Amino acid sequence: MTVAAYHQGYVLDASVAAKWFVRQGEADRELALSIRDRHTSGLCKLILPEFGLLEIANAIRYSARAKEADVASALDLLHDLHLEIHQTSWDLLRKVNAIAWAYRIAVYDATYIALAEVVGFPLLTADEGLLKKMKGHSIVLRLRDLVVAERR
Repeated sequence: MTVAAYHQGYVLDASVAAKWFVRQGEADRELALSIRDRHTSGLCKLILPEFGLLEIANAIRYSARAKEADVASALDLLHDLHLEIHQTSWDLLRKVNAIAWAYRIAVYDATYIALAEVVGFPLLTADEGLLKKMKGHSIVLRLRDLVVAERR
C-alpha cells in the first residue's frame, strides 16, 4: 500500500534517519533522504525522542567501514537539521509501558509509537519487525510505502 507524503510532520524512527548516513546496502536510502529534504524545505517537521539520537549514532558506529569522524559529522548534521527532540516524561513512560505490553514490543520501540500518538503525527519507520508487530496500528507508516513527489 502506498501513502502520499503529505503529513505536516513525522515521528522519525532511527531506522529511517540512519539511512541518511549509512550508504552501503541501504534499501530506500533515496526515499529517506527525500523525507529529510522535505524537512529542510519546511514542508514537514521531523520529531524523535531524545534517545533516538543515540540510536542513530549507534547505527552509524556499527555500520561497515565506519570511522569516528563519520559519527561526528552525522551528529553535526543532525544538530543543524533542528529536529524536534522530545524528552521522556512520566506520562509518556506510562503510555510507553502500556504499548510495549499490548503489542509485545521493546520499550524503546514503544516510545516512538507513544510519541507519535502524543504529537498526532505518524511514526515513519523502516523496521520491518516493528511493522509486523504493529500491523493494524494506523499511526505506523512504512518508509517504503511512502510516495514523495520529488525524490533526490
